[in-house]
Amino acid sequence: MANGHGGARAGAGKPRGAKRKITEEAIERAGEGETPLEYMLRIMRDREQGDDRRDKMAIAAASYMHPRAVEVSGEDGGPLVVEVVSFTEEDTAT
Repeated sequence: MANGHGGARAGAGKPRGAKRKITEEAIERAGEGETPLEYMLRIMRDREQGDDRRDKMAIAAASYMHPRAVEVSGEDGGPLVVEVVSFTEEDTAT
């Protein structure tokens, strides 16, 4: 850049071989036990938990289980036009 900011600079970044903030042992331990989704589902299904807590776990878990709907429209907000093209083996033989 013209003003000397940005881009690669000598000596910038993490040195090779430097210790990570999170150790390999911590990474392995994080993989043990329940995943966050498993925890949320377990609490959601536990009838001994209060309804408010179970509801919060259901809401939190829903985003992992069900993708959000996406609205799609065509050019200039009009209807979406889908053209289906079918090829036969004869069309693809060259």
